[in-house]
Amino acid sequence: MNQQLFAEEMWKSLLDKLYEGKMVSTFKGKEAFRVVSFSDEGVIVRLSSKEKEVFLSKREMLNVIEKLIAHEDGVRKKMVDPEFRLKLGLFLLHPWTEKVVRQEEGKRRPYLLLTDEARQRLASGE
Repeated sequence: MNQQLFAEEMWKSLLDKLYEGKMVSTFKGKEAFRVVSFSDEGVIVRLSSKEKEVFLSKREMLNVIEKLIAHEDGVRKKMVDPEFRLKLGLFLLHPWTEKVVRQEEGKRRPYLLLTDEARQRLASGE
C-alpha cells in the first residue's frame, strides 16, 4: 500500500472512532477536549478549559500521519505544532498507534508511533 492510500485509510478509520460529544485526552493527558463535529474535511474540537473551538483540517491530520510513517522511532509533540496536544490525542484513539515514553536529557518525553502491525500493513500493501 502506498503511503497516500495508507494515510487516507487511517484518516477514515479515525473518523469511525469519533462521535459528537466524545471526550478525548490531550496527548500529555493533562487536559481533555470534546469533539464538537467532524466530517471528511476535518474535526472541530473544544478544549474543556476554553470556549474556543479549534478546527483540525484533514490536511493537517494527514500531515501527522505522514510524519508517523516517516519517523519510525515516533513523533514528538513539537513535530506537529500548533495544536499538537489535540492532533496526537485524537490519534491515540486509533488502534494503529501507540504512545511510548522515553527518558531524554533527564526528562520523560512522550512519543506517538505506528504499531508494528500498521508498519507491516504499510509494507505489505494490504
